[in-house]
Amino acid sequence: MKRIFFCLLLLPIFSFAQTKSDAIIKFKVYLEKAKNKEFHYVPDSSAKLETAQIQPKSKRVNFFLGKQFEYTPVRNEDVEDLYHQVRDILGKAYQSYDLKFYVGKTSEKEMVRFAKKQRWPITPKCEFKDLVPNYLRSEHNIDESRNIVHAENDSIKIPLVINLGNQPTKNGLSNKTIALWNSHGWYYEQSLDRWEWQRARLFQTVEDLLPTSFVLPYLAPMLENAGANVLLPRERDIQSESLVVDNDGDRKGYKEEGVVFAGGEGFLQKNIYNDNELPFQLGTSRKFKANHHDKEVITWSTQGKVKGDYSVYVSYATLENSVNDAKYTVYHQNQKKEFLVNQTMGGGTWVYLGTFEFNGHPSEKVTLSSKTHSKTPNLMVTSDAVRFGGGVGNIQRGTSTSHRPRFMEGARYHLQYSGAPVNVFTPNENKNDYKDDYQSRGEWVNWLTGSTYALNPDIENKGLNIPIDLAVALHTDAGISESDTTKGTLMIYSSTDMDKETKFSSNQSRYTNRDLADLIQTQIVEDLRVTHDSIWNRRELWDKRYSEAVYPNVPSVLIELLSHQNFKDMQYALDPKFRFDVSRSIYKGILKYIAYQNNYEYVVSPLKPTHFSIGLEKHKAILKWKPQFDPLEKSANPTHYKVYTQVEKEGWDVGTIVKDTVFEVKVTKGKLYQFKVTAANDGGESFPTEELAMANFHNDPVLIVNAFDRIGGPTYVESENYTGFTSENDGVPDGIDVSFTGKQYDYNPNSEWLDDDTPGHGGSYADAETILVRGNTHDFTKIHGKALLYYQRSFVSCNRKAVEDGIVNLNDYQIVDIMLGEQKSTLRSFDNKLEYQCFTPKFKVSIHEFTKKPQSKLLISGAFVGSDLVFSQDGKHKGRKHKDVIFAHSALHFKSRGSHADRTGNLYNVHPAFNSFKDLTYAKNIDTHLYAVEAVDALDPYDSNTEVIGRYLGSNKSAGIAFKDEQNKVIVIGFPFETINLEIKRIELMGEILQFFEK
Repeated sequence: MKRIFFCLLLLPIFSFAQTKSDAIIKFKVYLEKAKNKEFHYVPDSSAKLETAQIQPKSKRVNFFLGKQFEYTPVRNEDVEDLYHQVRDILGKAYQSYDLKFYVGKTSEKEMVRFAKKQRWPITPKCEFKDLVPNYLRSEHNIDESRNIVHAENDSIKIPLVINLGNQPTKNGLSNKTIALWNSHGWYYEQSLDRWEWQRARLFQTVEDLLPTSFVLPYLAPMLENAGANVLLPRERDIQSESLVVDNDGDRKGYKEEGVVFAGGEGFLQKNIYNDNELPFQLGTSRKFKANHHDKEVITWSTQGKVKGDYSVYVSYATLENSVNDAKYTVYHQNQKKEFLVNQTMGGGTWVYLGTFEFNGHPSEKVTLSSKTHSKTPNLMVTSDAVRFGGGVGNIQRGTSTSHRPRFMEGARYHLQYSGAPVNVFTPNENKNDYKDDYQSRGEWVNWLTGSTYALNPDIENKGLNIPIDLAVALHTDAGISESDTTKGTLMIYSSTDMDKETKFSSNQSRYTNRDLADLIQTQIVEDLRVTHDSIWNRRELWDKRYSEAVYPNVPSVLIELLSHQNFKDMQYALDPKFRFDVSRSIYKGILKYIAYQNNYEYVVSPLKPTHFSIGLEKHKAILKWKPQFDPLEKSANPTHYKVYTQVEKEGWDVGTIVKDTVFEVKVTKGKLYQFKVTAANDGGESFPTEELAMANFHNDPVLIVNAFDRIGGPTYVESENYTGFTSENDGVPDGIDVSFTGKQYDYNPNSEWLDDDTPGHGGSYADAETILVRGNTHDFTKIHGKALLYYQRSFVSCNRKAVEDGIVNLNDYQIVDIMLGEQKSTLRSFDNKLEYQCFTPKFKVSIHEFTKKPQSKLLISGAFVGSDLVFSQDGKHKGRKHKDVIFAHSALHFKSRGSHADRTGNLYNVHPAFNSFKDLTYAKNIDTHLYAVEAVDALDPYDSNTEVIGRYLGSNKSAGIAFKDEQNKVIVIGFPFETINLEIKRIELMGEILQFFEK
């Protein structure tokens, strides 16, 4: 078959000496120079010219550019550059001609006709200048069809859920609703009669979980902190336990007060649901009249069965006369959080309120009030089931359920459990779960909004009436880079729907999808080139009909963030700092798009405060911190702060707004307090600082210094025949990591992919993929403090930066407890500078001065306390005359015997003053409630005033030393104190340390 580009060989003759072929040849000259970066605008390397048309009478030249010109972002200056450079190359004969550049391949029939006769019609997709997003255009060039048309009542639109403890954001995402999802999930493969991942296990993770490690801990909370409601088609709660309390079934924990009527269909909990069973049509719902009295009519009690972090979901029915402000209250840990739910939408599915920590007390519950602020008469409040926790999958396919936590499953199963119609969760009629999973996500958006279904437009869609502002799908891609660079970020959007219509049902042009894709990709690439990789690869902007990009009837984009198959990409992807930074970039891109579409000035929420510390003055705790300014975003400066407080076993309160960076709190004698601080502005709220603890017994306080702020990906090795991530000295997750499947076993870069069970290079085990791996949860001062609390010792805490910059003076205290955790010097990939050192120069100065102070007592514990100080990055001992070694000897009184001192986690006692080392164990495995310690240090006494206080059972190496003379005392422990498995053993050891210090 003749190629469509055969037209390039035609040489029709015009009255002018210049011919069409001449124009084509000269454009090719331009194209070659542009690709060689001789001009400002650099098109995609595959960019081609389809054909050209010269119109002498109208003095016009039309260039029809290939679709490859769409692959790159286009700016106003690029349009000017293309126009002027092509005009210059065409020469004088065309100086008076108008040049037009059209993009997008037309039909083959049109192109053949045009090639033969040079006649219209020919229908390119758009002009080259149309590739510039509206956001970056001058006002007179705006494509109004891409902007949303605001209804008169948009300004008073009430969102699905309002958290009454949060302030609305004037310049953030309040009243906006975003549909967001995290790639694939665990699914049933009918051809093999087994459950499996949709992708291979590579480099200690799998694509079905990797995007989840961006979306759940970072991206979704960022959007919510900016004020948005975020809806996910996959389960968002990583809690594998679940409790459903309902008016149907045994009704345990369910209570009604007052006049309550039978409603219509509702949810019914079953252990297992079979094909096409619809949980929200198996049970019943309830209803009662709304009034202006705040009476709690319905109660769903936890019955004392819920302990730990659990998400809370409510369900109800939507009626013609539903209230738009049903008041739900969550009671947990002697706290209560209040929410308003707009019941005019969202009936018949699970509606997420938030995630809360429960104590396992019978008084913990969720209630629903009869109160409404509306003056409309005869309104009704409806109720159905309440769900605590994500739980385990209970959709049976074949002969079994998934046997996995629900958050690991694909969207197809969660949507069935969440009330979606059959045509949404199984568009392939239970014949292909693989296709069901990725096709269901876009149709889920249409179900939420009530828009026409993409695959089944003839099916009536009553929908849930939830307005969705945009939809974002986050994936990773396959592929291996041919050079030592990342594959980088690809964006996929669609400018048409399934019927090739170019508009949404709202009449907004679907070319707005390109604007959204461009803004998010630009934000990702520009930010990463500053923070992580100066040559982070920007891949194409694809206008393609992927289901997740073409099905939703709202602005949508599919992000292929990086390649999970490429080792260079994965060096970044496994780093929690990278995950945070990428998520912030995506959030900023979404914010800029929505702010532009709604015609307001955006403000980016701040970064969390730094230099956090707690001091003690009589009956008051004095909290101090500093703002952290974002060098990438000027608008992200904080204007105020929120201080959150937790007392004893009570939950975190709703926060206190503070204008200054100092806050005083009156504290009760003998109670354990915890504090954390966020920064806020008109764009939203930051993530919190670490949690610092304190207690006041009216005696001299111990200072706990949190010097453990390290988070990072696993260490890796890279050589010609051995490349991958190691199992020893593994990284430190930020909080809890959900993406780890198991250790890598295939390190051969030349090992080829055969199938997902034999994936070649990067192949990894599956033994850990149901384990939630704990890392730095940023709350360890509480663990140290509880041990002091037992002995009624006052204590306060601070982070290391507060000490380094002089906000906290160690010399103001007699006893200092420095917790180093898994702090360890790490080379940043971007600039090869050290971060996370155990002892920075400033920190060493402060410690050294403290050890010279009369009657000072110093406790230090950490996994790399000695090796990080004494050994260099290449593993060599720094030598006796090195200042760090001298510091270890003279200030801390130990000789480092290196890391990897133990693999068992067991110790024994050798010193009469420290009998607690007998049968003491620390966390070695990732399936514990504490973070696992992969390596610990061996420490020997340096001088005659220093003794060994305990040894590792497996190696007999010293696990810690104690120094004392007439003036000072020092204890250094080669493993983190907070990882001692049993609280009673932590209390015993802390008691012996205090006795050693004070006798």
